[in-house]
Amino acid sequence: MNLQLLHVGHCFHPEAIITRGGSWKAQQFPAIVGLFKHPRLGHVLFDTGYAKRFLQATRPFPQRFYRWLTPMHLCDKQQLLTQLKDRGIERDDIRHIFVSHFHADHIAGLLDFPNATYICSRSGLQSMRQRTGINALIKGYLRDLMPEDFEQRVRFIEASPEYQLPVNMAPFSRAYDIFNDGSFLAIELPGHAFGHFGLLTAIGNDSVFLIGDACWTEQTLITTSRPHPLANLVLSDKYQYYDTIDRLAQLYGYNRSIRIIPSHCMNSYERFCAHYH
Repeated sequence: MNLQLLHVGHCFHPEAIITRGGSWKAQQFPAIVGLFKHPRLGHVLFDTGYAKRFLQATRPFPQRFYRWLTPMHLCDKQQLLTQLKDRGIERDDIRHIFVSHFHADHIAGLLDFPNATYICSRSGLQSMRQRTGINALIKGYLRDLMPEDFEQRVRFIEASPEYQLPVNMAPFSRAYDIFNDGSFLAIELPGHAFGHFGLLTAIGNDSVFLIGDACWTEQTLITTSRPHPLANLVLSDKYQYYDTIDRLAQLYGYNRSIRIIPSHCMNSYERFCAHYH
C-alpha cells in the first residue's frame, strides 16, 4: 500500500495555546491529509483538510469567530482537488474517506466527493449533530460543511471487527479493522473531540500512525506538555486528552520505528515527505 501526505492549507495560531509556556506569536500549522492507494480498494483519504468553502461557512456571525481565532490560508495549488488532479486522480476515484473527527479543518472538503463512502465514529457524528449555534461553534463544528446525504453514505468505525494490536503498540491494545484485512486499523484517541480516531497502517515495512489532533505536534510526544487552559474550551474531555497524550508519548518512547504523524505538525510532514515521496 502507498501513502502520500498532502498539505491542504494551514491556519495561524499562537504556539502558547497548544503548548503551555510557548510563544504567543502566531505560527503556521498545516492541515495534513493522507492519500492512500489500497491494492484492492483504490484511493482512500484520511481527512480532507481545508477548502475554500470554509470561508463561506465562517462569513456570518457567530461562525466568523472561528475564522478570527484560527485564520486560514489555502492557495489554489494547495486545494485538495487540485493536488489530486496533479497526480492523475479524479474526485470520483476517491472511494472512501476516513474522518478522524468533525472539526472544520478536517472535513471542509467532504462536499467535493459526492460518491465517496465516509468512515467515521458513530459517537462523533452524533455529538456533532446534537450541537447547534454557539455550542456547536465552541466545539469546532460547522454544519454547513457537512454533505446532506452523509448518513446515507456512512460506515461507522464501531461496526467494524475488533482487532487485537501487537505488543509493540503498547499501551494501545485494541483497534477496529475497517476493511477486515488488517490494512486500516482505527484506534480511538479520545479527548480532543468526541469520537476521535487515529489510523494505523503498514507502508512497506514501516508502520505509520496518523493520529489526527490527538496532539498537535511531535514535540508534545517528547515533552507531554499540556495546552493552555483556553484550549480546554474546545476539547471534549481534557483529562481524556491528557491521558491520550501520555499514552502516545509512551508508544513514541518505546517504539521509535512507528511513524506517528499529528495532523498539524510541519516537522513530521516534511520528514515523511523527504523519506517516502
